[in-house]
Amino acid sequence: MTAVPAREIARADRPTTRLHRQAELRAWHDLLESLDGTEWKRRTVCTEWDVADIVGHLCGQAEDVIRPWSFPLRDRRAKRAYPGVVLLDAHMRIQADDHRGTPPAVLRERFDKLWARADRTIARNPRFIRNFTVKIEGVPGFEEIDLGYVQDILLARDLWMHRDDVCQALGRDFDPGPYAEEVIAQVMLDVVDGPFWQGTPVVLVLTGRGGGTYRLGEGDPIATVRIDAMAFMRTLSGRDDHPVVELVDGDPAGLEAVTTCRMDF
Repeated sequence: MTAVPAREIARADRPTTRLHRQAELRAWHDLLESLDGTEWKRRTVCTEWDVADIVGHLCGQAEDVIRPWSFPLRDRRAKRAYPGVVLLDAHMRIQADDHRGTPPAVLRERFDKLWARADRTIARNPRFIRNFTVKIEGVPGFEEIDLGYVQDILLARDLWMHRDDVCQALGRDFDPGPYAEEVIAQVMLDVVDGPFWQGTPVVLVLTGRGGGTYRLGEGDPIATVRIDAMAFMRTLSGRDDHPVVELVDGDPAGLEAVTTCRMDF
């Protein structure tokens, strides 16, 4: 398979990102409907949170879309409640805190209602709002980004990865969905478009659902590296530092470049 230069991947357009977001919300609805009482308390790879906390955090994400003024208000609370924690992480903890203790049936219904409204809000936002610059303190590569990118790309990616977190916690197979290849392609674009990839030219073969073959870095590749697509997403986002990865050929430095690259999701 021909390797796709990651830097040449086109940014997904609004209709495509909405299709993915809506597919993710349907998958979340089905997942939450399937949980029993004890599963809500399972600990996750997000070490501060159980399954219910992840759902609460995602409810908070939707609230911040629907009521943008809640974002600076939560930031202020986050600075007081979690001094010394990177502000974005502290903000997300506040989102989870705000919904902690909610009965599962109520939390399930709240998630569906909030995200239905958030989805409509994102779809209707005019260009001048989407072009608003969001400043995120302490997160390399995302210090200043457009609100449209946050809502179209990052929020859908967050829903997607956290669904994997929940499936991992429950010991269930994760179905990355019909738009997995597009989601992962957007991740690969971000890897090379920001300060995350350190320049080593590598052919990266992502196997399994959503997989593809990508060329990272400039110049002739020094190695070909193979890894499961979702395993790489977990490693890249800091969830798993010990993935099963194969150096197909070339310089071991290419293997190290793949296993040590990190990017906030």
